[in-house]
Amino acid sequence: MTEPALFRHAPALVGRIPWIPLATIPTPVEPLGLSAPEARGADLWIKRDDLTGRPYGGNKVRKLEFLLGAARAAGAGRLITAGAAGSHHALATTIYGRAVGLPATLVLYPQPLTDHVRDVLLMDLAFGAELRYCPRMELVPAAMVAARLARRRDRPLPIAPGGSDPVGTLGYVSAALELAEQVEAGLAPRPDVIHVTGGTLGTAAGLAIGLALAGLDARILATRVASPVVTNERRLRALVTRTARLLQRAGLPCAGAEDAYRRVEIRHGQAGPGYGHGTAAGRRAAEFLAAAGIAADPTYIAKTAADLLETLRDGPRGVHLFWHTLSAVEPVEATEAVDEGMLPPAFRRYLARPRTGRGV
Repeated sequence: MTEPALFRHAPALVGRIPWIPLATIPTPVEPLGLSAPEARGADLWIKRDDLTGRPYGGNKVRKLEFLLGAARAAGAGRLITAGAAGSHHALATTIYGRAVGLPATLVLYPQPLTDHVRDVLLMDLAFGAELRYCPRMELVPAAMVAARLARRRDRPLPIAPGGSDPVGTLGYVSAALELAEQVEAGLAPRPDVIHVTGGTLGTAAGLAIGLALAGLDARILATRVASPVVTNERRLRALVTRTARLLQRAGLPCAGAEDAYRRVEIRHGQAGPGYGHGTAAGRRAAEFLAAAGIAADPTYIAKTAADLLETLRDGPRGVHLFWHTLSAVEPVEATEAVDEGMLPPAFRRYLARPRTGRGV
């Protein structure tokens, strides 16, 4: 573990922006190692943010370094966040919150049920989360308010779904600056295009601001995997603008939000039937990544890889960096201490539904 690149870029921010060390960084940048016809002569690289930590990694750990730092600074006694039933953000918040003495309340709504979703719910339970069932995504705001009122004596701090508020987004401002350091050190070429999963958009927004600060003029293609109500250009612009203002208030002059925002293109063509549903293009892309020893899930990484392949078919060539954001490890062994009968009744009824397979 080491300090984030954001503080090396702007030492004056140390002490002004709360942060706690959680992630194993910097994460490697490696050649993707594929010469398949689909590569079409492009120079393919991968940023291994699947390796950000143990017992759980992925892109949420970078965000939580700043979110949990802010929670501690605010004197919070509990975290409250929301997501789908198999939310990796909710699981990461539970695991790392517990590690720093902050229990989590999770407001969770249904998604297509798979064996992996079941495993995630049991991991949430094993790490001590309070689980509150919300029947539909549209009801999450009201359910979050109800959870805060129920836990008001715990001094709860709400965390946005996906950790994608201006504070959490700082994790990926820093990640882009980390990439710039690796490019400067000759560990990776300067990317022309960066491919990243687009859900709640904190990763894409942070990368855009960080690239602008570093002077790297790469395009960011964010593959939409969630509902367009969640993943859209208006929300992206707002998040970029608010995060840039946060940095400016902390004393870091940074490029205008418009300069950062223009770097990102949200790609809508791989969503398929919706969040949690795999696609045929995703399955083919997962096989493509598997040839390089990279595991892909159907909800996030496979769809982003499918968009990478589509981009390579259409051009341009150059250096393409695939930013891997799904954890390479999961503490599934923790579920040995719990079972479905320990879940709240609404979740037991949810798990009684027919399942669609193993996928995430």
